[in-house]
Amino acid sequence: MKILVVDDHSYNRELLSFILEDEGHACVEAENGRLACLAVEQDSEINLVLMDINMPEMDGIEATIQIKNDIGERFLPVIFVTALDDSEVVTRCLDAGGDDFVPKPVNENVLLAKINAHARSQSLYNGLQEANNRLIYHQKLMDREHAIVEHIFARGNARSKTTCDNLNIFTSPASMFDGDVTLSGAAPNGGVYLIVGDFTGHGLAAAMGSLPVIEVFFNLIERQASVSQIALELNTLLFELLPNNMFCCATIAHVEHSGTSFTIWSGGMNDILCLGADGKALTRFESMHMPLGILSPAEFDDSPRMIKIEPGEKVYVYTDGVNEAANPAGEEFGNERLEEILLAGGSDVVSAITQAVNEFHEGIGQSDDMSIVQLTGGPLIHRSREVGEIVDVAADYHRAQSFPWEFSVLLEGDDLRSTSVVNQLMGFVSSINGIELHQDKIFTIVSELFSNALEHGVLELASSMKHTADGFEEYYQEREKRLATLSAGQFIRINLNYLCGEPNQIKLAISDSGNGFDYSNSMRKASLNDDLYGRGLSLLSSLCSTLEYSNGGSTAIAVYDLCREPFTHMEGI
Repeated sequence: MKILVVDDHSYNRELLSFILEDEGHACVEAENGRLACLAVEQDSEINLVLMDINMPEMDGIEATIQIKNDIGERFLPVIFVTALDDSEVVTRCLDAGGDDFVPKPVNENVLLAKINAHARSQSLYNGLQEANNRLIYHQKLMDREHAIVEHIFARGNARSKTTCDNLNIFTSPASMFDGDVTLSGAAPNGGVYLIVGDFTGHGLAAAMGSLPVIEVFFNLIERQASVSQIALELNTLLFELLPNNMFCCATIAHVEHSGTSFTIWSGGMNDILCLGADGKALTRFESMHMPLGILSPAEFDDSPRMIKIEPGEKVYVYTDGVNEAANPAGEEFGNERLEEILLAGGSDVVSAITQAVNEFHEGIGQSDDMSIVQLTGGPLIHRSREVGEIVDVAADYHRAQSFPWEFSVLLEGDDLRSTSVVNQLMGFVSSINGIELHQDKIFTIVSELFSNALEHGVLELASSMKHTADGFEEYYQEREKRLATLSAGQFIRINLNYLCGEPNQIKLAISDSGNGFDYSNSMRKASLNDDLYGRGLSLLSSLCSTLEYSNGGSTAIAVYDLCREPFTHMEGI
């Protein structure tokens, strides 16, 4: 150690230096307090000070006070070497910052033992200081990385240039980063898209999954993609990207500009709750699919559901951070409490829910990310995110203009096994001027009719198999088995026409080599909105101006009008 010996008598300094140097310590000397302070200031290698009390110019107590003030966080013990044993003096020395005492005349063994003890303390302090410096470095590094990630998340969530008055969105992460993803954006046709997702876990690990979701979501809604297409592409992305123990429960929705038609795909989420305009009737819509990222693209069911809502009705989508919020006793908030708040009504139901959940926590804090979205039925009102003015997001929505064309394709063998057939067809169709703004509905029509022709026509699979969890798995196992053993003569023929007129139209004719199905009974159930059997046909009939089946059900002809308001008319043969 390097030790500063401070004493106004040279004999005392020389004695102490002799003892210390004999033990291998290096010594520097100062004859008064002022010089001692200067020595400490100029030499950062001094590890310990032996301080006399009574000295000229500046005594030991004043010098110790100044030294301790000047060194900041530097560890520098001061041991007073004095013949004084007055309790008042001892107190003043300790108050000044003194760390120990050695009485005069100096006992060599006691002196060295105390120096060694302080050397051990200094070694521990230096170790702690190094560890603390490393922690500070890593904390700064982490803060910088978090700031970058937080900036990316914030910019990603603000991709939409507009907000919608019909939506009331609340999200609260359990930690710095949000494992929930809640996004909305205006559709080119004046509607609004919405996704509410809940990744496995919470924090940064869960939040990382939302980055690709944000990018895909906003890229697709700019092209007026269908809810089915968004669900399919997100599932494919997350299936390839996420580890096996991670997935994303999600509700994906598109609301027409009239605010009365609500198309949804929901996987692994809580029931969607719809509160009547009178505030008395509460309808529940169950999640019908597996979460995103679990099933392969071949197994994934992208079929959406269409909900009709009246002006003034309210639809609620929420993550399980709401209903599974727990109090100190481990009791969950539950759906019953949530529904009671909805039925109680009020000017701001979302705030009432969040306040009730926070109070239910009883001070222990939320254990999971929490998100709630309220949609109010009625004409959608969009506003500029920057200035808040009402904007017409559908100003560029126009009728498709093109020369008449016809496109025909025959699919057999490996073509039928391809999972990208519909995307390839839509790649051609969406390149036509103006049609990109209608491609969400056209994609849904083509996708639904192709799936019906393949699964129920060519493969002769029964929809009723999917009505139980075991049946769902059996259905897709059988689907893969039959696809692998397709025989010659099994086919699907697709014919697409662009028809000029008032309005311009897309006509889709699709036929298959199967034996058909009881289309009359299925279409009757579709008209009754029977969820078990007619869901796909009900969706098709709401999108097409006409939908006709013939040849025992093995041929379907659908017509879509390229105008702002599609008809909702269905015909049967």
